[in-house]
Amino acid sequence: MQADISEEIINQALVTYLAKNTRYLTAAQISQTDDVIKLRARFSIKESCYLSPGSGHFNAVEALMCFNQMMYVALLGGIEKKMFPFYTHITPDEFNRNRRKVYLLEFEKIKFKKQIDNNSFTGFLEIKPLHKVADKIYVSCRFGFGNTEDCDSFFGNIKAFLPIL
Repeated sequence: MQADISEEIINQALVTYLAKNTRYLTAAQISQTDDVIKLRARFSIKESCYLSPGSGHFNAVEALMCFNQMMYVALLGGIEKKMFPFYTHITPDEFNRNRRKVYLLEFEKIKFKKQIDNNSFTGFLEIKPLHKVADKIYVSCRFGFGNTEDCDSFFGNIKAFLPIL
């Protein structure tokens, strides 16, 4: 069952995006099945931070920013709801205070299939923890964006190393 992530948690997760007016994620729901954390999110990019006004198309820079925003929201929302076995001992506030610890990304596949209207689109993120490597958790992420609920216009797979706090 999906649960809404509060505006407070979203703002906390996206604090670095607020100052630059690049918060694109507008709402999110989180759920868990077995060992996979799932996030569904709504986005709106009124003005691109990357392209000139009026260009009106979704690009790889914005896709990565939207992925990062989903990742931070999923982490804080999942921590709040005790979904991550490796973060059950901390609160969203504690994670946020230590968020500067680097998480590393390994791009596996990213593919554009069709153009996305920036004004209103949907995204999904699935995070599956794989194993511990030194002081990091290695996770597999599958994600996508689109103007329909299928999120089939842009998709990708990324592996990430998340810090253990």
